[in-house]
Amino acid sequence: MKFVFNIVLSGVVAGLLAPPARAAGPSDDGGDAQRLVALLDYVGGDYGRAVQNGVVVSPEEYEEQLRFAAAAQAMAERLVPARTEPLYARLGTLEALMQAHGDAEAVRQAAHAARDEAVMRFGLGTMPAERPSLPRAEALYAQSCAACHGMRGDADTERARSLNPQPASFRDQARLSQLSPYRVYNALTFGVPGTAMAAFEAFTPAERWSLAFYVFRLGHAGQPARAGAAMTLADMAGRSNAEVLQVLRAEGQPDPEAALVHLRSEAAFTEPPMGVGIDRTRGLVREAVTAFTSGRALDADRFVLDAYLQGFEPLEPRLRGRDPEGTRAVESAFRDLRTALVKGEASGVEREAGRLESLLSRIAEGRKRPLVPFVASALIFFREGIEAALLVAALLTGVRRVGRGDAAWYIHLGWIAALPAGILTWWAFDRLVALGAHQRELIEAAVSLLAAAVLFSVSFWMISKAESRHWRDYLRRNLERSLDRRSLLLMAALAFLAVYREAAETVLFTEALLLDAEGHRAQALWGAAVGLLGVVAIAWAMSRTVRRLPLGPFFAVSSLLLCALAIAFAGSGIYQLVASGYVRPRPVRFPEVPWMGIHPDLTSLLVQFGIVSAVAAAGLLALLRRPAEPSRSNP
Repeated sequence: MKFVFNIVLSGVVAGLLAPPARAAGPSDDGGDAQRLVALLDYVGGDYGRAVQNGVVVSPEEYEEQLRFAAAAQAMAERLVPARTEPLYARLGTLEALMQAHGDAEAVRQAAHAARDEAVMRFGLGTMPAERPSLPRAEALYAQSCAACHGMRGDADTERARSLNPQPASFRDQARLSQLSPYRVYNALTFGVPGTAMAAFEAFTPAERWSLAFYVFRLGHAGQPARAGAAMTLADMAGRSNAEVLQVLRAEGQPDPEAALVHLRSEAAFTEPPMGVGIDRTRGLVREAVTAFTSGRALDADRFVLDAYLQGFEPLEPRLRGRDPEGTRAVESAFRDLRTALVKGEASGVEREAGRLESLLSRIAEGRKRPLVPFVASALIFFREGIEAALLVAALLTGVRRVGRGDAAWYIHLGWIAALPAGILTWWAFDRLVALGAHQRELIEAAVSLLAAAVLFSVSFWMISKAESRHWRDYLRRNLERSLDRRSLLLMAALAFLAVYREAAETVLFTEALLLDAEGHRAQALWGAAVGLLGVVAIAWAMSRTVRRLPLGPFFAVSSLLLCALAIAFAGSGIYQLVASGYVRPRPVRFPEVPWMGIHPDLTSLLVQFGIVSAVAAAGLLALLRRPAEPSRSNP
């Protein structure tokens, strides 16, 4: 996983590479697509207050629900002109049930089916990008919500009594049972029509999510809680209390009501133990096998993707720091399971699912030893730093070989500036921008592929020139002229990008490692120092060794290094697209070399073969074009 963030690239890539089901329609927070989902949530949750047992008990409420349904229909027509879309069928079913005074549960299910169709159609995020913050939620609630809803959430305030209709009481358990944090989040985003509830657009998405979950904590304050139930943040965000209770009862929880209180009051605000996330991942893998054996292959593949993106992927930084080999084995097992699903072989699916479950159990039971943080930290800093160090060393050696040692200062400026920039970018995306697992994997894959394209173009150009008889004069003349034309900053930019690509992911893994190595953080810090020293030593040795090569072979070796990195980046990028469901697996029998980005998938292998073929062809043409040396006659 390349945890690389690019503010400009993210929007462009999401539009270019997203799959068809997610590409159409707006998906920005607060957009019309999300407003459509909010309307459907209102209908599904409040219709039962207007119609009971086929009888309209509140004509005013019933008319309001019909208006909401009509508004949802009109909004869908603006967003999706083609009436053949499945969304229209869902909306039609909902409207027909409401017009016929249908059962409240049937209407709720129809509204949720239409909502889920809209979420998938427009690629909407239905969960926070990070754990809700309890301290931030408490401060925001006291500042912006308590005047109407009361500090205890019971709406027992002077201002509440002066409003018509009065604000909702979060202590009303019947009302709370029909709410989900996602619905509360939408209410905070858009407001509630016909009430004093305004939109809180000034709040960031993370702040609105924190408040949405805090509402449920208030609603369950003082109730007995029981820890032990496992549920992903995505499920907690999208399910109402009634739906959560239904799941807990189906799982055989001894006290589902107390487990619900724990999930809403504590679990939503705390990082779950690693074992809980692993258990959830294993549960989704079992659901995938069940779906496959019942003939629902597409559902099985979706369950596997959910297991990876919602269950395993959030734990990956901590797991990779603790057991990098085991983590890579689990990632490969996910790929092999999806491959078995594509082949449609029942025995293969059961075998790969069993192997994946075994690997998950093994990695969850791993014991932390004092040496582990040291070794893990050293490997993290060495692995993430070596690629950038080799590129920077090649740049420094290159400019010195052509007599432009003064350009080295710009290269140093570039890589030094990349360190705080990478940390700042990671912080901004981790704290300020709501990216789901799909979007994050997509951006990371796209940046890897972009880096591969740039490295390939540079290596192709260098290898095509490596046999020039006048290479030294040619390079010095062109490089000096280029640098004289205000292009010294280009060197700084190349060094910046080489280091920036690794900086954000290094911070991510280090943060996870320090959290997981409590009591042994000094070991982790010493490991980081050793890893960095190893990177510096190898970069220095490379620059000293390669500098002694003649100029033509020097650039030939450098171009081969860049070509190898392009192959690794291209393979890693496509592998991420396959793992996250954007590209269909095309398994083949081929040796796997993960550190080189080589995986047994036909798509990635074809791209890598194309890179090798193009660079090899360029080198061959350069050899064929090499002019013959004039013969020297004896005196």
